Amino acid sequence: MPTIRLNNAEWTFDEAKRLGPPGGFGEVFRGSGAIGPVAVKRLKLTASEAAHREMNIGQSLAGRKLDHVVPVIDYGQDSDSDSYFLIMPICDRSLQDEVNDKSVLTLTEAKAIILDVLDGLSEVGDIVHRDLKPGNVLYFEGRWRLADFGIAKFVEDSTSLHTLRGSLTPAYGAPEQWRGEAPSHATDVYALGCMVHTILNGAPPFSGSQDEIREAHLHTVAPALGGDPRLAAFVGQMLRKSPASRPTVARCIEVIGSVESANKRPAHAGLLAAAGQVSREAAAAEAAAEAKAAVERQRKDLINEASNDFEAIISRLWAAIVSASDNVRKSKNEISLGRGTLSFSGVRAVRPEIGSNGFNSAWEVVASATLSVKRAKMARPAKSIEDIPIMYVGRAMPEDRDYKWSSTLFFGRSKDDPNYRWRETAFWSFSVRRNGADEPFSLEPEDREFQIAFSNTMGSTSAAYGPFAVDGEDEDQFQHRWLTLFTKAVTGELNRPDQMPIPDHYLK
Repeated sequence: MPTIRLNNAEWTFDEAKRLGPPGGFGEVFRGSGAIGPVAVKRLKLTASEAAHREMNIGQSLAGRKLDHVVPVIDYGQDSDSDSYFLIMPICDRSLQDEVNDKSVLTLTEAKAIILDVLDGLSEVGDIVHRDLKPGNVLYFEGRWRLADFGIAKFVEDSTSLHTLRGSLTPAYGAPEQWRGEAPSHATDVYALGCMVHTILNGAPPFSGSQDEIREAHLHTVAPALGGDPRLAAFVGQMLRKSPASRPTVARCIEVIGSVESANKRPAHAGLLAAAGQVSREAAAAEAAAEAKAAVERQRKDLINEASNDFEAIISRLWAAIVSASDNVRKSKNEISLGRGTLSFSGVRAVRPEIGSNGFNSAWEVVASATLSVKRAKMARPAKSIEDIPIMYVGRAMPEDRDYKWSSTLFFGRSKDDPNYRWRETAFWSFSVRRNGADEPFSLEPEDREFQIAFSNTMGSTSAAYGPFAVDGEDEDQFQHRWLTLFTKAVTGELNRPDQMPIPDHYLK
């Protein structure tokens, strides 16, 4: 049998004698030492992966007298096996064993267990458990106690190779854990709410695949607990999506401790039912608000990534122009050479409600920008070299005024192409020029005419070209297109195309 040397003593354990099934962070074996039989927990995290970090969490628990937490007898790194270990007493059984044997518990049994767990959370008030579940609640010396306190934080702090998200038990994971946010005592309250469902209903509130469970924890109101209406309403509060709206551990002890005594007093059935309905409606409203907030967070992340990607594309376009001439004049969003000026508006977020104007919009757009190239008018001398005024007569020519070609760049997707990508398009009008703009011109995605141009509704504006993908494998074509347009502007050759929509060959 393997022998390990930890901080306080030497221990042996039998890898063929597991105590319970393996967990997310480790597995437990029957072992022994100078004090007799013990439980030896070997963490899945190796010392090499954790850069031989000190196991401070074991030291913290080993030095305290705790009545509702499984004692830590020894702890530390065994250098010979490159593993971390915790030594604990062998407990009688786990709460998961209890559920497996009985399927469901009575309210009296459940209340006693829940209060023991709450006392354990209160007793170690400076540490968040982070992995509360029936398998980590053990019966020892006449009461239920918490095991594995702080292991999740030790693993999470030690290495990016093992994250809490990858190791936690999905059925008991709080929404903030799935979002990768910092756990708090409210995280343990949420997990305990899931455990109440397990011991009174025989199953946690959410089931299915890991992805289905994750989505339910994030966005679905937990099913009603049933049974005692006061307890059911309170457990609904424990399972609220927002950590700040969950009850504290102290309030959980107060309310759950009074459940049976409250049942002995006459209660108004209608009022209890109404209170339960209010609680369910509040939970539904909060779940809806959390779902909306999650969408907004995802959209914000999407916009940030899109902005970074396209700023890099524009930076490469600017670099290609700068490398061609020492006479280039440039700023962050504008670059000029000869008669040509290229301007970039910068990326901005697009309001999420676009496309709700009574017609089916083809594109879901989250960010946009404008890119334009201007050909300056021909600079004609006012006087001859002999200082004689020159009078110009005849028909006005295109070169007698500035000309601007502008396009819309948007980050979006469609039903036909569900990939979020940067795309380029521009527009022209069947009637008079829109706001006097040269053609092709750009439109903001919120503009009704932008949406109509890509819908099944007839409008006065149509796409002059595109949308063309401009990022990834299509960036070279985008760069070539705009370098060609800029070159024409520099030499004064850029004019409105004779044909609309613009033929593909014009842009190559």
